[in-house]
Amino acid sequence: MPQYSRPTTSTINEIEIKRSRFIAQAIPLTDTAELHRLQAQLQLEHNKASHHCLAYVLGSPQQPRAAGSSDDGEPSGTAGKPMLNVLLQQQIGDVGVVVTRYFGGTKLGAGGLIRAYAQAVAELVKVLPLAPVESRQKLSINYPYNLEPQIQRLLNPLQVELLEEQFGEAVSKTLSVVESDYETLRASLAGLAHLGVSVQSEPQLS
Repeated sequence: MPQYSRPTTSTINEIEIKRSRFIAQAIPLTDTAELHRLQAQLQLEHNKASHHCLAYVLGSPQQPRAAGSSDDGEPSGTAGKPMLNVLLQQQIGDVGVVVTRYFGGTKLGAGGLIRAYAQAVAELVKVLPLAPVESRQKLSINYPYNLEPQIQRLLNPLQVELLEEQFGEAVSKTLSVVESDYETLRASLAGLAHLGVSVQSEPQLS
């Protein structure tokens, strides 16, 4: 089963609340530096805007590698945190969001700001293209050199990422395998035990 969803492309959506404009932009994210670059870019593009607040989740929303937010001058807790809460509630990871606000002349108050920034991200999520992300398992294998072509034929059709590879007296590889392919691969490799293939399961990856 998919563990969470991640955006597939950068997406922008705008709403207006009491004449204040809230322009929300989401990007696929692997590093917070990418999000800060986007924030700096938007500060230049929208240099008359009053705030550029952000929120991000790296990895799974259930157990993120990192997650955070910034109010960018709005009262503490009224912008970044509500934005982050929407991402977590919607089970979206590997994502960064910046909400640019043009002040419309009417103060919204703390409660109004919390609702407005949350709504800006919630409306963005409705149009954000998402892809499911499955849980992954870690698998270590060891086998003689002459089996390399046969092992590659097993790996190629599956969703497998090579994490580590060593060449000594034999070939050793550490793989990240999506959960739906894990048992298939493990069974196939176990069937080659008589040829010198050994398999070791590792702790689950997020």
